[in-house]
Amino acid sequence: MRLEELASKFEKLRIQFSEQSYNQDAGLPYDKDLMKNLATQLTQVSQDFLTNFEKPRNMYLISIAAIAVAEKLETELELHEQRVKKISTDKYEIAGRTVNWGTWRQFNSITDNPTKRKEVFDDFVKKALSIAPLVEKRMSISRDIYSRYSLTPLDSYLELEGLEYNQLHSLLMKLGDGARDAFLAAAEHLVAKVLGKKNFEYYDDFYTWRGRIYRPLGKHFEKIDGLDEVRRFLVTFGFDPSRIKVDAEDREKKSPSAFCFGIQIPNDIRICFRKVSPFTDFGSIFHEFGHAIHGASANPNDSVWKRYVVPMSVAETFSILIESMLDTPLFLKQELGLVDRAVNEIVDRRRFMNLAFLTFYAANSIMKMEFWKKRYSIEDAAKRWQELTKRFFIEVPGDYWLLHHVMPSYDMYSPSYMIASLRVAAVRERLRQDYGEIWWKSKKAGNYIRDLAATRGDFDIKAWNLDAESYLKDVKTLSFL
Repeated sequence: MRLEELASKFEKLRIQFSEQSYNQDAGLPYDKDLMKNLATQLTQVSQDFLTNFEKPRNMYLISIAAIAVAEKLETELELHEQRVKKISTDKYEIAGRTVNWGTWRQFNSITDNPTKRKEVFDDFVKKALSIAPLVEKRMSISRDIYSRYSLTPLDSYLELEGLEYNQLHSLLMKLGDGARDAFLAAAEHLVAKVLGKKNFEYYDDFYTWRGRIYRPLGKHFEKIDGLDEVRRFLVTFGFDPSRIKVDAEDREKKSPSAFCFGIQIPNDIRICFRKVSPFTDFGSIFHEFGHAIHGASANPNDSVWKRYVVPMSVAETFSILIESMLDTPLFLKQELGLVDRAVNEIVDRRRFMNLAFLTFYAANSIMKMEFWKKRYSIEDAAKRWQELTKRFFIEVPGDYWLLHHVMPSYDMYSPSYMIASLRVAAVRERLRQDYGEIWWKSKKAGNYIRDLAATRGDFDIKAWNLDAESYLKDVKTLSFL
């Protein structure tokens, strides 16, 4: 079979599989047997490619990944069900439903009693061990599949990202260490006001901060519809968001994290999220529409591998770029009509959350890199993650990593957010220099972003300097420090 025929078959099967995966994460009915059948067919197509071709290299790597996905599917389906079932408590409810893994963030966002939040955190971390065997199994399957091709998931990730292990490890350490003191100082300043208690403690995780720190900002956004605003912004910027489907329903089994699925790129792009609080929802909506326009900007005539095989940090670049409009004072004033006091508070709190993000994701990213490099067991991973949290922010029970929505469910992804954040800073500076302070009003700037997005798998990673020092200097500029 010719390369193009194999790729076309791969895409058709991937579309059907993605549809079922989307339904699963959206809390909608999905067909397990169909997913297994499609995974088997994807494995066959991928093996045919690996047997007959070595290039294009990105198609080679995605073929290995597809085989690993198929081999892990049974375990992934069980993990998806068991973590909602086992990571739950009958003691507390939210909107008339039991608090579980899927609604934990919402619970933390609306619950003012820190004792209750601590109780649920401790209970869920203890219960994390019940899903540890499934997480270990899925990781072992990935390790085994990649080893057949003399690779690890980390090797594949680094190759697509164009980075060396030591280079990325050093960058992540620099970001985590560099953000630590400013984050802890800011957390100490904000803990009483935001979390309603005296001290910042281990159960006050990144998502607790994010769910609660923006609550006072909600009053500025109660009468502003985030979907309307992001669509209006993108139209002004020269994009057409009308084809992007959005699901904001609150279903029991729906993922707690907002997400975007490119079912068929560029023609079927879907966004899914659960409401948490007005400003948090704004951030989620802007972020996911960044993913969506990235997918929708692809050239339908490009090869399958160019449209679908995108380095993970590139996938996050456009989402973080669009979300960064909420860090932009002129945008908040001119486009959302907010007064200076509100704008300053928003920017301050967004910068604080960027510090929290750097410390939390430095721990996540470094542990996951070392997981593959040093062949950690689940217990080793928990121990190392706990050590890293102590280094970068505050010591957290190591088994927490098993409850994260990315860490146990992906071979490698966490570093992508940090790489993308640095890249977006460089992209924004280029936009400012070339198109002025209000570059988002320029159709030429929109065309530039659309052209960048259209490169998909051919995105020029090397063109953008990852300047950790400048990024840290910016996010540490808080008015109360």
